Amino acid sequence: MEHICTDGASILFLLVTQRILTLIQIIAPILAMISLTYLIFRLVQNPEDKKIPNKIRNCIIALFVVFMIPTIAKVVINYATVDSKMANCLEPEERKSISANIFKESKYIALDDEGDPTPIIPDPDAYEYGKPKPSEGGGGSSVITGPSTGNAVYFLNVGASSDAILIQDEGKFGMIDTGIYGKGDFVVKQLKILGVKELDFLLITHTHGDHIGGYDKVVSNFKIKQFFTKTAGAKRYGTYRSMISKAQKNGAYICDVSSPQCQQFTLGNISFRLYNTQFLIRNGLSSDNEGRFENANSICAVATYNGRRVYYSGDIGNYFGNNQESITARQVGDVDVYKVAHHGYVSFNNHQDAVNYLKAEYAVITNSRSPSNTALSRIKKANNGNVKAYYTPDGTIVMTIDTSGNIKFIR
Repeated sequence: MEHICTDGASILFLLVTQRILTLIQIIAPILAMISLTYLIFRLVQNPEDKKIPNKIRNCIIALFVVFMIPTIAKVVINYATVDSKMANCLEPEERKSISANIFKESKYIALDDEGDPTPIIPDPDAYEYGKPKPSEGGGGSSVITGPSTGNAVYFLNVGASSDAILIQDEGKFGMIDTGIYGKGDFVVKQLKILGVKELDFLLITHTHGDHIGGYDKVVSNFKIKQFFTKTAGAKRYGTYRSMISKAQKNGAYICDVSSPQCQQFTLGNISFRLYNTQFLIRNGLSSDNEGRFENANSICAVATYNGRRVYYSGDIGNYFGNNQESITARQVGDVDVYKVAHHGYVSFNNHQDAVNYLKAEYAVITNSRSPSNTALSRIKKANNGNVKAYYTPDGTIVMTIDTSGNIKFIR
């Protein structure tokens, strides 16, 4: 079920227009009163001047026209933004403010999974998050170790809302994303302590700083055999070109995930399948919104460990009419562990219809704060409340799956 606003650009234009009309209705009477006062003063001084009454009449007519035209226009806009389908682009509170003729700056152009509008950029301080927790690993002051054999997944705590995920099986290592800018040295230090000498693969889900921030450090310190990305992005964005160029200089084989041969691979006994592999191009968006749309480009991976399925979702979401999160979740189906999309944010992400397809038993949230209550409630609802959640503010999370399929988390 799709809940994306059908015309976000139009709703923003109408709201800006409404604000301009409101300003006109405020400014015009002030200017008219000043003009009327001046004309009346002149009429008192020159009662025989026949032109002044005409000017007063014209001023009153102009005031009426200037006031009434915006009023009529605002009624039309009010219908479009409150009563029509375009109201899907607003939060309920904003609809009320428009109905009450109180304009608020709009940041809303999408609906969430339950049909309620949702903001583009969630504010962690006001969006049901707890306070930031002390970083146990992000500052580089402490590190963790893992098993020397078998499999392990390390959801590294880099002291921010970002992804740096190391996957290990029988002495081989692969990595999904590299953390946020400024934490590359810590990521490298942690990998070296875990015994990483080379990476069988490096998968960058998308080109946002909280996922590629440590890329240069990782590529400079470790041999990479395969680098997975959407090479079509290089035709449009310099960030893609830079990543691919550095990986090539490192000697990595560039795997274009749009190619079927690069959509399935293994690491030891772990098999991977990639989803959302086509590069999405959204023309007509502002550069800011185009940057947000890159989340929808997130390459998603399902790894199968001893019969268990782990879903690494990047920041995938439903953006500007592209219901990528729900489409991909439907393709993925039931999973055991869900790396929660976009660090637990619920703006464009973690829609109820998407998590209903996943039905995860475990959720891992890579965030510098307590998990979003809204995101968790949806994930739990999808599995009848039977979900155990772990999040990186408590420190790096280590997950293992034994040969019997038993999942164990170590914090």
